[in-house]
Amino acid sequence: MNIKMRIVAASYRQSDVTVELYGRTDDNKSITALYYGFKPYFEYVEPDEECIREIEKNPEYLQMENKKLFLDGGEVNVKRIYLKSPWKVPELRKICQCQALAADIPFHHRFIYDFDLGSTVEIEGENAEEEKKNYTTDLVIKIKTVKKTEDFNPELKIFSFDIENSISTREIFVIGYSIYFDGKIREGSLTGSEPEILKGFNELVQKEDPDIITGYNIDGYDMPLLEERMKFNRVQFSIGRDFISPRRIMDQYWRLHGRVIDDTWWEVRKVLHPKHETLNYVSNMLLNEGKENVNRLDIENEWNNRRDDVIKYCIKDAKLALLIYRKIRILDRNLYLSTVSMLPLDDVTNGGTSTYVDSLLIRRADRENIGVPMSSSKFSNDTYAGGYVHTMDPGLYDMIVVLDFKSMYPSMIIKYNICFTTLSPEGTIMAPNGARFLSPDVKKGLIPDLLEQLMKKRDEVKKQMREDKANYEYFDGLQAAIKVLMNTFYGVLGTSFYRFTNRDISSAITAFARHTIKSIIEDLEKSGNKVIYGDTDSIFIESGKDTLDEAIEFGNKLSSEISDREKLILEFEKIMDPLFSHGAKKRYAGKIVYPPSSAGEILVRGYETRRTDSFDLQSEALSRVFDLILSRDVDGAKGYAESLIKEVATGKIDTSKLVISRSVKNFSEYKNASSMANVNAAKKLIDRGEIFIPGMKVSWIVTDAGKTPQGVEPFIDGREFTYTPDYVYYSKRLQETLNRVLESLDKEVAVFKNPQSKITDAFNENPKKRNIEDFFK
Repeated sequence: MNIKMRIVAASYRQSDVTVELYGRTDDNKSITALYYGFKPYFEYVEPDEECIREIEKNPEYLQMENKKLFLDGGEVNVKRIYLKSPWKVPELRKICQCQALAADIPFHHRFIYDFDLGSTVEIEGENAEEEKKNYTTDLVIKIKTVKKTEDFNPELKIFSFDIENSISTREIFVIGYSIYFDGKIREGSLTGSEPEILKGFNELVQKEDPDIITGYNIDGYDMPLLEERMKFNRVQFSIGRDFISPRRIMDQYWRLHGRVIDDTWWEVRKVLHPKHETLNYVSNMLLNEGKENVNRLDIENEWNNRRDDVIKYCIKDAKLALLIYRKIRILDRNLYLSTVSMLPLDDVTNGGTSTYVDSLLIRRADRENIGVPMSSSKFSNDTYAGGYVHTMDPGLYDMIVVLDFKSMYPSMIIKYNICFTTLSPEGTIMAPNGARFLSPDVKKGLIPDLLEQLMKKRDEVKKQMREDKANYEYFDGLQAAIKVLMNTFYGVLGTSFYRFTNRDISSAITAFARHTIKSIIEDLEKSGNKVIYGDTDSIFIESGKDTLDEAIEFGNKLSSEISDREKLILEFEKIMDPLFSHGAKKRYAGKIVYPPSSAGEILVRGYETRRTDSFDLQSEALSRVFDLILSRDVDGAKGYAESLIKEVATGKIDTSKLVISRSVKNFSEYKNASSMANVNAAKKLIDRGEIFIPGMKVSWIVTDAGKTPQGVEPFIDGREFTYTPDYVYYSKRLQETLNRVLESLDKEVAVFKNPQSKITDAFNENPKKRNIEDFFK
């Protein structure tokens, strides 16, 4: 039988070291595909005879092969050692003092790399009837042959759940769930004795056989609670597709054979960076609906007196998490990344960016007989110069043409053949940092070649996107994923722990980028153009044109000339009219007038009008001031600022607009935790019986800025705030924030004096010049 499947997750069975591929077929059936006989291996670089004898007498040893690999600029002899058990590799790689290669690659990755599989595969195999009892999937097959195939996306089943439990005893009262599949949502709940609920949960997951398990904050609360209560009740936690329990990996994520555990809360934090992170806030923001009205802090009484309402509340929470998960389309994004990185969905969802790069680099390295070093466990604090910034003078500018480098760092790598395979003292390409690289006609670098292929592939996909309107969304997601992967290369190569990291390489990339943008700016200015700003990958030029058409013609001409000369693609991206900056590095705001698709939009960079550690009114006021300035109503901006500051100082403002939010780590990680507003707010939440998990965002309002430490009270979305804010503190913060913008236009707002102030004039007596970051603290 021939079957096509998308790989959701991959693992192996310890009892007989069988590789397990889990996923869905092209007709939406769940499937487990088994491969027998694949053996783990790693390599030793030039081991001595004593080392070889030690390995050969180890009971795990199977066989040894001689190979020649390229490593550190030359050819070396290596011994490839095959073993019986993957989990024994870490032990055997320590036997010899010589360097071990490819000895930290997860076994399922090793299988995928060696067979050069993608995220979708075609399998020739046969039914494994004797194995069916060991798995929950519709199909279980034995693999005869497996190969990558064209991309396709079967519908994946998503299971969301929520738990309500006793705060005092931790006993679980109810588990609510919501399931999405085949375009429909089904809901339900599990009640009864706690052992019945737990067994019912296992059976439900096994029966429904979802690909994705989600919920809101299940990573830090619901999953640990389930694990705890399963142990307490002596119930096996068997929700894997092989009936195995989930495992917590490095206190970062959960791994479950055959399924992806993906916390909606974590995804919301990464994608949206919301001001508040509660389910009620996020669901109202995205879905225009919130939680049911149940007092969770009094859940025991609520359960005893309003049981049906609590069950409804629990189911609703599970459904809201599911709807949010689908709304932010994180599954689509991860599926696209899975396709371009050629990895199972679980590895993309829960793995780091180095996993994406490994998938492409290690395959190529293996095929070109290049040694694969192990990743380092040592983190370095060494730094090197970052991107170049050509600073902007304060003021308003007209008809600004913006040119943007297409994939700046990948372009540098390709143009200058930068790679660990081309780094050589004999290289004729010398970077500004002194590193030398072989020219492409001598040896094409592995990384430049990969990036060139990815860039070409992205261009092809973008062409398909334009031509195939029916599949526009698919191709758009795919090209965006390729862009993410391309840019990931530089980020990974710049880390101290990555297996192919070399400081000379990462600093050479940024050095070439700095040199390129500086030389382009110099050439532009020599030609009589006025460059008002430049950063890592973009250049802002004052066009000096009176009409939009003239400015567009000017932008196209510059883009074409520079791209041809530099052998790079410098795209004409936009025109802003006007553009404002108060003169600080990487901070500006402009009104886009071209292209037509973005005309009228206000672009703000650096001021972060949406940053979550400001209070809403601060962000809204800054946005409004920018809007007025960019409409060339500078006096109106000053008048608005003066009026608003007075309103705040006299308490004529919505309290919810004064909320400040910030993430809170474990209290022990702070040197002076008791002096920090976010920590004190978190402690008060705990004292009031609220759930606090390190890493979550906490919200508060300042009630007395004159105290030491600052007086704050927690703010919980959807509940009445019964304390009085320190309005004068907020008015002064607002005044400072807006003045930082207005003073550069000679429109500074005076301090509003209010005799009701709770704080002293010391707020204004600090002689230190504040910068824009200070105003958001």
